[in-house]
Amino acid sequence: MARRVRGAPVEPLAAGVVLLLAAALVGLPIARLVQTAAEAGAGAAVRTLSAPGIGTALRNTLVLAVVVTVVAVPAGAAMALCLRRADVPCRGFLRVAVLLPVLVPPFVLGYSWTQAYGRAGFTDAVLDIHWPGVLGPLGVVVVLVANAAPIAYLLTAVGLATRAEPDLERAARASGASSLASLRTVTLPLLRPALAAAGLLTFVATLESFAVPQVMGAPAGFTTITTRIYSDLALASEPAAFVEAVTLALGLVALAAFVLTPADLVLAPRLRATRTAQAAGGTTVGPTTWAGRLVAAGLAGYLVLTVALPLLALVAAALTRAVGLPPTPGNWSLDNFREVLNPTMRAALGHSLILSAAAATLLAGLGGLVAAIERRPGGRGIGTLITLTFALPGSTLAVALLIAYGRWIGGTLALILLAYLAKLWALAHRPLAGALDRLPPAELQAARASGAALAAAVRTVVLRPLAPALLGAWLLVFLTALHEVTMSSLLYGSRSQTLAVVVLNSQELGQVGSTAALAVILTVLLLPALPVWWLIRRLQVRHAAGVGSAVGSEPAGVR
Repeated sequence: MARRVRGAPVEPLAAGVVLLLAAALVGLPIARLVQTAAEAGAGAAVRTLSAPGIGTALRNTLVLAVVVTVVAVPAGAAMALCLRRADVPCRGFLRVAVLLPVLVPPFVLGYSWTQAYGRAGFTDAVLDIHWPGVLGPLGVVVVLVANAAPIAYLLTAVGLATRAEPDLERAARASGASSLASLRTVTLPLLRPALAAAGLLTFVATLESFAVPQVMGAPAGFTTITTRIYSDLALASEPAAFVEAVTLALGLVALAAFVLTPADLVLAPRLRATRTAQAAGGTTVGPTTWAGRLVAAGLAGYLVLTVALPLLALVAAALTRAVGLPPTPGNWSLDNFREVLNPTMRAALGHSLILSAAAATLLAGLGGLVAAIERRPGGRGIGTLITLTFALPGSTLAVALLIAYGRWIGGTLALILLAYLAKLWALAHRPLAGALDRLPPAELQAARASGAALAAAVRTVVLRPLAPALLGAWLLVFLTALHEVTMSSLLYGSRSQTLAVVVLNSQELGQVGSTAALAVILTVLLLPALPVWWLIRRLQVRHAAGVGSAVGSEPAGVR
């Protein structure tokens, strides 16, 4: 009983720390954002909404979000359903390969498309073929779809693994239903919550997308709310431009909340309702058929056009010594890489690595803290609050933090770090919450009952099986922060540039070779993630083997 009394204040204290941090990172900045807009008066808001180009930017933003959602979600779901087939050759490789567009930074993906398919680009130089619309709204839509489809694929695959009923599908086929009828009447109705979640995530992510519209849309005069906010803060100097940015940022918050709040109330309970059926897909190995080969060929062609060819064009542009020369080996040189490896770039790379590592380390601890708190009565609301912060547009968070803390730490790495912590907290929290849900609570209780102190019990019983999830959460936050450009481009100062900001500035100056070289370096920074991913998988296998051997050694009566 003494131990229980001594440990009782820990949970309220932890919850208080989490709430205080959430208020400092999000609550206070948003409140200051609202206060600033209120001080400007209703007239300023009216002037902003009636300013030239605002209506067009708002319309472009909404249409872009709707179109990308309508195209990307069915495309991702189709990929998941196709790769469910046992007759598709190289299915294991394709399941990983379709996620590659997510691993490439959106800015790099957009810029690589301009180098691949634009005028004087790779296909124009090699095949005398180019796409006139790659710079403009159509190009923005296509690249955002390529970037969002893997997320829809992943959510659909998870839905197939947890909600599908293979027995019902087989029964429908045995009753004479065609494959299409079985899909329409059995599989898709069970997948509706997963598909709706994919649509919601895609819509909100497209609303706040900045890198691709800025790189591919701005040169053609295609503006969105996020690119307009960037223009107001980074390129304009009048006080009216700052008020406009604040008003537009609040508008994005209101729009995201209007979409997310009712959707979360409806979807959350349905997404938690999983089924006990075996993982969808039936057999894992089957004879290859012509239909399976056709699926594999289609997915391979899709990956070549959306990822492989653009990245090849990016490397060719980085190696070609001058713009306009054909990308042949005789014109290759490392001059562009030598040019960009200057003190400014090295400092920006150091800033990116420091910020990303700091954010990943802090959020791995904070994410685990929230995951532990929300398992207690009344604690689930804290997890929901942290999740909702991820839905806030990055440009809105940047403006809010600038207003709240800019007078003290404006233009410093500290302000960018606060933005990363506010935006990416959920990325660390969700994997750890899922792993903690699978951890038997009786083990911790047994350790405490045996006399172990709380710290010792957590270290030996909780942290060891959670090691893969902790590493995964750390890696996810690190890579996301390393490639973040929306908030960094609004908050950096003369001595706090990140690598992504340097790449963006180079692109806006029209330095093709230098930008391509910087983009290649930014993408290559993904490679160190591979050994960490290997370590995560190894820890998962070791933990599963340890659990299996422990269960196997128990007496029959215990089992």
